[in-house]
Amino acid sequence: LGRPRRASPLSAADIQQSAPKLFNGYFLYFSVGVGVITASHAFFYGFVSIYWKSIGIGDSVVGLLWGWGVLAEIGMFMIFTRVFGSFSVVSIMVMAGIGAIVRWIAFPLIWPLGLSVGGFFAVQTLHAVSVALVLIGLQKMIGETVAEERTGAAQGIAYFSNGFFTAVVTLLCGPLYDRFGVDGFFAMIPIALVGLVLIGLAARSAPQRRIGR
Repeated sequence: LGRPRRASPLSAADIQQSAPKLFNGYFLYFSVGVGVITASHAFFYGFVSIYWKSIGIGDSVVGLLWGWGVLAEIGMFMIFTRVFGSFSVVSIMVMAGIGAIVRWIAFPLIWPLGLSVGGFFAVQTLHAVSVALVLIGLQKMIGETVAEERTGAAQGIAYFSNGFFTAVVTLLCGPLYDRFGVDGFFAMIPIALVGLVLIGLAARSAPQRRIGR
């Protein structure tokens, strides 16, 4: 993200007066798009353990599946700069959205296709794409386009978007799982697609230059 940040020379009043600068099309479309892509994970976070146990997967293996997703995420953090450092933030978020869509297509099919627990471990590896790339891409966008004195506010707005949309979708996931079971994952696909559309709108509003470091 560049050199270590220096303390802002602006006073608190000056920083508050600069708040409207954050409310531009690029930042808002990008933040909401990230929030919607993140929200497409609500069904996974809320019900995947229930589903795994319902098909006879034991608690210890469920724990390993969750842990494998975290390891995949950490792995992405370790290799990101070397592998994806030259990609634009829009490209990174498009890859994340596509990774989420692939996950939600695959999850309901693994067990019926006889891919067993190994199939779930394979799909959990996509946590590195659909989650880690979202987190890093969001921070990269803020680092490139938001002035240092507005970084905290930018992060607050972006992560409020994540939490708000995830909460809304989570409320819908209970009835979805009750009626459709694991096939409720398919309902997360259009949500991720909406997030990708918003990222596309952000790309059309992208600033012409980055914040210098």
